[in-house]
Amino acid sequence: MDGTDLQLLEIEEEEDRRAAQRSFLRFYMRMTGFQPPMHVRVACKLAQAIEEDKVDRAMIFMPPRHAKTTLFSHLLPAWVIGRNPGTAVMGVAHTDRYGKKIGGKVRGYMRHPAWPWPEVTLSGDTQAKEAFATPQGGEYNAFGMFGGNQHGNPAEWLFMDDIIKGRKIAMSPHMRAEAWETYRTDLLSRLQGRAKQLMIFTRWNEDDPAGRILPENFDGRSGWYRDRETGEKWYVLSLPAVAEHDNDPTKRKIGDWLWPEAFGEKKLGAMQKRGGWVWSALYQQRPSPQEGLMFTADMIQRYEPGRLNKMALNIYISSDYAVTEEAGAPDPDYTVHMVLGVDSDHNIFLLDMWRGRSTSDVWVNQWIRLVKKHKPLRAIEEGGQIIRGVGPFLKLIMKREKVFVNRVQINSTTQSGNKEQRAHALLGMASMGKLFLPRRDQIPKYLLTHLDAFEKELLQFPAGRHDDTVDAATLFGRFIDRILEGKDEDRRTAPHEETLEDLFEHHDDEIRRQSEDNW
Repeated sequence: MDGTDLQLLEIEEEEDRRAAQRSFLRFYMRMTGFQPPMHVRVACKLAQAIEEDKVDRAMIFMPPRHAKTTLFSHLLPAWVIGRNPGTAVMGVAHTDRYGKKIGGKVRGYMRHPAWPWPEVTLSGDTQAKEAFATPQGGEYNAFGMFGGNQHGNPAEWLFMDDIIKGRKIAMSPHMRAEAWETYRTDLLSRLQGRAKQLMIFTRWNEDDPAGRILPENFDGRSGWYRDRETGEKWYVLSLPAVAEHDNDPTKRKIGDWLWPEAFGEKKLGAMQKRGGWVWSALYQQRPSPQEGLMFTADMIQRYEPGRLNKMALNIYISSDYAVTEEAGAPDPDYTVHMVLGVDSDHNIFLLDMWRGRSTSDVWVNQWIRLVKKHKPLRAIEEGGQIIRGVGPFLKLIMKREKVFVNRVQINSTTQSGNKEQRAHALLGMASMGKLFLPRRDQIPKYLLTHLDAFEKELLQFPAGRHDDTVDAATLFGRFIDRILEGKDEDRRTAPHEETLEDLFEHHDDEIRRQSEDNW
């Protein structure tokens, strides 16, 4: 190689170095040596917009092993530090161990021979994976969402990478709530200056922090959305493994793969055909698939309310109580009362229900109304703190309204398993064709709204945002060994064979149905 060639190489190197300082795409190419596929180019465009202050808050949803962590948790923090060596960056993962691993990657790029900022180095006294600084006063701190210590570490950039990680955390309401409170109280209180936020997720559950910010009807499309609590604007880049919308950011057609060369039909086709929660949540970024996780649409049987002989049923009411509305929660649980009838073959019929977010006086009065209306044999309810607090008030109202029914509490403890395990009895009944819901075209409007919620929660269980109606039904399922089946139904063929009591019952049902249609 002569002097001219060497000089040309030096010029090309200098041009590439400066281009990497200006362009995140060129930085990616310089540091990795890869030619980026289309979805990486789109992601790099978003990263550039964030650094140029066109976007302050962003969510990135991508399948596993599609380079989202490399792009947004490793490369982007390093690029930000290179361009702004005096800034403070905070990296958060699900555990301290994984946070340290991410921090080590960021630090590694700053030590890489291709690092385009020779003047931005690591301070000699702070070079740990989870905490390092620059001579210009900038710093990077990494920690875990659960058990991490972010106190005393203010930052202008907050990178959150899979802070809800894995099925165990995703399915735990307590862990999801802890992650949300850590985000709201600890992480946001550390932000200052430019106050940039990035959530980098493979979505496992609708109730993850992203799901609590996005609209309840979020359908997986990329674009601008407002925080439903604060009104702040977020840009969402949602890239499912297989395109589901016609406005896909990578210009794919519906059904096209995101990265066909590496993760296309050959690699992921079998998993796509298998479907279910893993495919829907991890690869499509849709944590609640329409085809069902435990319960499927073909398990739901239908009955005609006008042809059901309620005199042959034993009636029960099952309730899942909530008081979160009183605590001012932004996305509170629902209280659910579910009236169910059991026939002589142990078929279960949903007769009536009420679902609402309300204070205890409201849902107690709704419970009283349903008990008066249907006269259940027993009332099944969740034991624990809520019923201990509301129980005396409920007893007082029962005496005042002259409503008397045997109430039975069922406790949910660690011995009774998680939600999925507690739902097995209900799942068993449904899979045997024993769960009957009313025909949608033959019920009053108020009940249709509640029925919609039950069917949606049933099919999305256990990954849906809410599952209160399923919890109420599950309580009844756990009581199944103590229920009394109904009487054998009389096979009458003509009205004149019915008793006077039967005729009055049918007449009352029709009057009640007409009045409820006008609610």
